[in-house]
Amino acid sequence: MLGYNLHYLDQGEGELILLLHGNPTWGYLWRRFLPELSRDYRCVVPDFLGFGLSDKPTEADYGLAAQQQRLSRFVDKLGLQEITLIGHDIGGIIGLSWAAENKDRVKRLVLMNTSGTVPEVPGGTRYRIPWSYLVLWPLRLPGLGEGLVQGLNFLQRVVMPAAFLGRRVLCKEVRRGFAAPYRGWRDRKAQLVTVRQIPIWKSDPVYQMLYKTGRSLAGWQVPTQIIWGMKDPSFPPWIIHDLERLLPNHGITLRLPGAGHFLTEEKPEEILKQIKGFLQNTGVRMN
Repeated sequence: MLGYNLHYLDQGEGELILLLHGNPTWGYLWRRFLPELSRDYRCVVPDFLGFGLSDKPTEADYGLAAQQQRLSRFVDKLGLQEITLIGHDIGGIIGLSWAAENKDRVKRLVLMNTSGTVPEVPGGTRYRIPWSYLVLWPLRLPGLGEGLVQGLNFLQRVVMPAAFLGRRVLCKEVRRGFAAPYRGWRDRKAQLVTVRQIPIWKSDPVYQMLYKTGRSLAGWQVPTQIIWGMKDPSFPPWIIHDLERLLPNHGITLRLPGAGHFLTEEKPEEILKQIKGFLQNTGVRMN
């Protein structure tokens, strides 16, 4: 794709489910879901450029807008239609940005600890900044960000464990799985560029991207299931209300009090059960 190779899994047959990972993960995030879902559906799981088993060119544009454009070309190339889009973290941000421009190709949404609009102060229109955004802001500093993220693997060694509520779930085997494609300095360039895009100011590109996405999505009647780890320091629970307001045709949000940001690791059985029920109730047959 424009000279780069995107890795993806394409398993099963039937209605289409597109699963999008976040940062600093990759398609490995969905390994607990694919064996079950691919029995009845075609599951497509891409790794964004710079992540997982996709190419990791150091000169590439890893802005979320560029990733959204690549996702659009990827969907076009595979001819994907009637998509049930499942997104976590930046996978949800990128996926919703794409969906806002391609509503006719989206059948359902499943959103997990992500965002599709500018978080607002309740009762007003002022930007509400999660505290975790400020904590990660120093990674924007030249030299410091490179040393910590690319050199010391800070996102996976420090930030990722801190975002788990049940630390025992992040065992050595799981750590090795998530870290496998990110062996050195060059492999973690996209992680650094992505975390540096966390919006602080209204002039930041991702703020503008979220603002545009939110305006386009507002009131969209697409069937939506929201699933949330309630102890997430990255995407706090009050963001749920922004998504519910944005996408009014949502079911009852599954709130998981025993999960943090990486809820797919901490509560996979509960999440899979909820997804199955949602698909069944919106017209997909499950065996």
